[in-house]
Amino acid sequence: MSLKDLQLPKSEVQIPGGGSFAVRGLSFTDLKKLFVKYSADMTQLFDLISAEKGAQINVEDAGAAAATLLNQAPSLAADIISIAADEPDAFETVLSLPFPVQTEALTTIGKATFGTEGGVKKFLQTASVLLGGLRASKKN
Repeated sequence: MSLKDLQLPKSEVQIPGGGSFAVRGLSFTDLKKLFVKYSADMTQLFDLISAEKGAQINVEDAGAAAATLLNQAPSLAADIISIAADEPDAFETVLSLPFPVQTEALTTIGKATFGTEGGVKKFLQTASVLLGGLRASKKN
């Protein structure tokens, strides 16, 4: 199979009362866009998650991380969901989704993005380096 034939896996998020939408894991390009747009929120969130969980972060913590994200940075959460649904123009619709649907979407996205053992911890380590670089470039 070639890369052009590759179909990225997507998972359905159910909406109470009927309907659903599909989300995928975030790519490096997606994460970079989010870092640039929400660097302060993402820095604060990563610091919070790192401080609370230390080295014991795993994919099973995705629900708690999703709830923290929704509480601390609802606009960032809505952008994550709309990007992972490949509908970046659906930001306002995502903001109006019920809290449990948003939480489920973020949890699903988190598992797809960090699905490997130690994936979240490795990501936080890489994110720290990226955030450091972004902070340095903003100062110059």
